[in-house]
Amino acid sequence: MSAPPDQPPTGRARGRARGRARTSEEAAAIVAARRPGEVASTVGGQVTSLGRGISPVGRGVSPGKEMPSVPSSGRAYNRGSVTGKPGSSTSDQSSSLSSSLSAIKITSGSSSGHGTVVGEASVGRGAVRGRRDRATEFYVRTRPDTLQSKKGTLGDEMACASNYFALVAKPNWRLLQYRVDMSPDIDHTGVRKALLYHHKATLPKFMFDGTVLFTTTRLNPNDAPIVLTSTREHDKATVTITIKLVGEVQPTDYHYMQFFNIVLRSAMEKMQLELIRRNYYDPKASITLGQYKLELWPGYVTSIRQHESQILLCCEISHKILRTDTVLDQIEEVHKRTGGAGSFHASVEKALLGAIVITRYNNKTYRIDEIDWNKHPTDEFEGRNNEKMSYQKYYTERYNRSIRDPKQPLIVSMPKVRDERGGVSGPIYLIPELCNMTGLSEEQRANFQLMKALGDYTRQDPKKRCETLKKFSERINTNQEIQTELTAWNLQFSRDLEQFRARILPPEVILGSGSSKATYQLENADWGTCFRKWNSFSVQSCTKWAVVCASRDEAATKEFITS
Repeated sequence: MSAPPDQPPTGRARGRARGRARTSEEAAAIVAARRPGEVASTVGGQVTSLGRGISPVGRGVSPGKEMPSVPSSGRAYNRGSVTGKPGSSTSDQSSSLSSSLSAIKITSGSSSGHGTVVGEASVGRGAVRGRRDRATEFYVRTRPDTLQSKKGTLGDEMACASNYFALVAKPNWRLLQYRVDMSPDIDHTGVRKALLYHHKATLPKFMFDGTVLFTTTRLNPNDAPIVLTSTREHDKATVTITIKLVGEVQPTDYHYMQFFNIVLRSAMEKMQLELIRRNYYDPKASITLGQYKLELWPGYVTSIRQHESQILLCCEISHKILRTDTVLDQIEEVHKRTGGAGSFHASVEKALLGAIVITRYNNKTYRIDEIDWNKHPTDEFEGRNNEKMSYQKYYTERYNRSIRDPKQPLIVSMPKVRDERGGVSGPIYLIPELCNMTGLSEEQRANFQLMKALGDYTRQDPKKRCETLKKFSERINTNQEIQTELTAWNLQFSRDLEQFRARILPPEVILGSGSSKATYQLENADWGTCFRKWNSFSVQSCTKWAVVCASRDEAATKEFITS
């Protein structure tokens, strides 16, 4: 069955008819029916033109089928065409478009000679790009906008001291960032720093990481680039240094807090504190517990960050537990237990692998990754000048340390990511006799008298903690070298701890099953004694459970499960 000749084909028939040349009458009708930018119109209830082809309902859609619904909201709404409100007619849409276009005026008169488009302000994604102030979004906010005060009313008021010191800066203090370019280009960071530090006397106090320079003083009143010249040492070549202002570093930038932490780290080093991993400790104030073969180094865990209204230095008291016994002592102890049997090597590796040790000759920590039983201190390695030298001779000449057991194996520690960036490649071989253990063993943790002796120093009451923190503040503020450094940056640390008001809440009553009821003393808030004879309010049965533990803790875990 074929369609009448006067009716255009639809559906599959339209597909079969594709490729048939249009007559001149059909082409003229299509052009007259739709012009560019004009929406479809209706005459007598029939669509005159809807786009490509002549089918009134689209490609491959039969006239008898229902037309697909048009979305009136959501992501696809208004996509690809000018669409009015839901329910509006096409004539309303056309008039809306016309009124929108008529609201735009093109004026001339700008200095550049270009016209200016005047209309409603754009509200799209790029309307406020580069002009929105987002600084407040990154500040730590501890109070909702709807809350006027965080002060409570329950309990009794009291004065408290925190472990925070305020960082005081002069009014209008700002941190400026400059970019440093060198010609010819130099890749080595150390060489770039050396070339710029030749001009240290003529420049204000600055901090330079090889590419970016930070300072609190403008290098040029008109912010014009500064050009300097330096001579490279190894080839006497002249290097041109160009310093350009990038802008002011905002408190929300990463470099802002990083700058203050670098200044603090420099102050800690000037206090002659030793950096062990991430924190600083004072070896001169060490506490020796000879009967337990332990040594305590007091130290500080510090951090600087932006708070609600100011920058605060958080200082927490820490202690590094160092053992006076060496790795060689541990190996000899395992040898006595096993009698040097076939399980000797496996027992030593089980006890030592993964442990952290410290070398007292440079106060660096290493992780034991492997024990090389085939290497000894008498073995030789290749030095920097390709000369052969034994480990025993190296430690004697470099650190003035003698080795008494030439047959001991060597410890293998793989370099950290930071060491690899510094140029260290391959494994690091250490002498067990020169490595001290850190931390506490399981036997030491089970020693009640030992833990009590440690607690006398590590668990300080509030009064003792405040005294220790104030001594830390005094060391910073009385050290002349540190004060000279801070004065150059126009900074100063407060001498006093941050004070605030707090409230002591009344003791709560803890309810259990039946008549079980308990409370606690206001002085110590210790709930431990409340649950010795206690009936829980509800108990749930746990029928399926599992315990995950390290291989070295397998015996203790099994004992815990069976007990």
